[in-house]
Amino acid sequence: MSGIDWSVTPLGTTDAWPPRLVEALRIILFTEQPMAVFWGPDYTMLYNEAYTDIIGSKHPGALGRSGRDVFPENWELSAAPLFESVWESRKPSLVTDRAFVIQRRGFLEQSYFDVSFQPLLLEDGTVGGVLCVVTETTARVLSERRLRLLAGLGARTAGLRTPQSVARTVAEMLDIHRDDVPFTAFYLVPAPGRLRLAASAAIPAEAAEAVREVRLDRIEETTGLAARLAAVVGDAAPARLPGALFSMPGEEALAHPLVRSDTVEGVLVMGINPRLPATAPYQDFFEVLAATVGAALSAAHTQQEQRRRAESLAELDRAKTVFFSNISHEFRTPLTLILGPVQQALADEDRPARRSQLELAERSALRLLKLVNTLLDVSRVEAGRLKGTFEPVDLSRITAELAAIFRSSFDLAGLTLEVDCPPLPEPVHIDREMWEKIVLNLVSNALKFTFTGGVTVRTAAAGRHARLTVNDTGSGIPREELPHLFERFHRVRGARSRSHEGSGIGLALVKDLVELHSGTITVTSVPARGTEFTVEIPFGTAHLEDVRGEAPSVRGGTGEAERAAAYAQEARHWLGTAPPGPPEAERPAAASEG
Repeated sequence: MSGIDWSVTPLGTTDAWPPRLVEALRIILFTEQPMAVFWGPDYTMLYNEAYTDIIGSKHPGALGRSGRDVFPENWELSAAPLFESVWESRKPSLVTDRAFVIQRRGFLEQSYFDVSFQPLLLEDGTVGGVLCVVTETTARVLSERRLRLLAGLGARTAGLRTPQSVARTVAEMLDIHRDDVPFTAFYLVPAPGRLRLAASAAIPAEAAEAVREVRLDRIEETTGLAARLAAVVGDAAPARLPGALFSMPGEEALAHPLVRSDTVEGVLVMGINPRLPATAPYQDFFEVLAATVGAALSAAHTQQEQRRRAESLAELDRAKTVFFSNISHEFRTPLTLILGPVQQALADEDRPARRSQLELAERSALRLLKLVNTLLDVSRVEAGRLKGTFEPVDLSRITAELAAIFRSSFDLAGLTLEVDCPPLPEPVHIDREMWEKIVLNLVSNALKFTFTGGVTVRTAAAGRHARLTVNDTGSGIPREELPHLFERFHRVRGARSRSHEGSGIGLALVKDLVELHSGTITVTSVPARGTEFTVEIPFGTAHLEDVRGEAPSVRGGTGEAERAAAYAQEARHWLGTAPPGPPEAERPAAASEG
């Protein structure tokens, strides 16, 4: 300050300066806080050493000059209203994180400050000048703003299912934050050697249309967009682009490759704000932004691939279901035609050797028919075509009758069969045929895996549910197998059983049939000690679709006696004993359905 000829300034020689100005100068010159005094109606500037960092290249020329002349880039719109308010009110004022555009490093720079305005009053009470205490907050404001953008971008792109949706969302988010990314172009790779503009922000429509399709394999100009983006894709490295390529003359952009598994899946072009210095934090922001977008794009590609894979598997599953349904129908017709004559011949045959042959044929046909019916039910469930006809029944009585079908088989095996089915407090709405398959499957399974002890079948009320439990003292199931027990075609390896025959779909079908009753099935097991299956079906009808108030007419398909006979015959086959002829209650009539 001592090197300036103050006599040629509006302040005049220093010996004529007002005491209030001198007092203010003594305060600011001996502090490390950036401070400046704007004196008189011309706002002549005086400031300390710390303030030189605020104004940059404007120092030392700003000393003794009017604030209007020092800050022409922001005086009228930003600074003057603040000074005039303090001058007129004679009251101090404080602004925080106030945006100013300052040319202090050779370009117009976006900056932010906390500024305290203190009026300097003369002896007559009028304002002689304004003392400003300044703190630059640019770094913090930019950091917080960019963190908000990155956090919002991460939240908005999470879970997006397609690359196109990621591109649109990113462009929408960046369009809101033009102070950091003035314009955006998001390219995806539709095919090798090509880029397609999937979304853009702040780029004129005509310009966006002109750069929508980029052929990387047909480069005509070495400095054109195609050549520059081809280098970004080929090197998998970011590069600067002139903004003129997107009708943004005088600006620059950063093109960043979006890499997934060593493959470039897209290119994100981000405009660079010319009013922000190219500092390390700005460069780091672009890196993190591109990484965030790349992660979202990679996740969307993964979801899209998984969805396509699932659709392919679903199509294969539908084809398998149709095949099972068709083949089951084709098998059922000849089987039922075979069973009729075999059963009639067995009824008329007295010769032991001949009866033994006919019984073997009957057992085999019944077993195959049971498998065919199960496959047909499974295919109907998978196709959503298996519907129940529900009616109120005495569930305990029906369950006890179904369990009793296996009484002779348990006796032959030397096992106990305990049936504890007391009356329930109210009828339960079930589909009779489905319930038969549930009980017959569970009890026959228990017999198959039990060698000592026995099986207990119980029914009871459990709150607003009817509960069926089938408990055995059999070989049990390893813990690691339990989560897979109800999966189709899953079989427990190495389990001790009376037969290693089986399709692995019986328990899966049981679970499906229980769920069609809006019920649940669970299993607990301890190896070498036994297994317990628990089925719970709700009372009432609110959970059901098709309810009948009285017993339905006989439904088409395999009859109840035939279904029961198939399970009983199979059980006796496991035991290696087939009686001369099944009891009349277990003898199925010739099947009626083709």
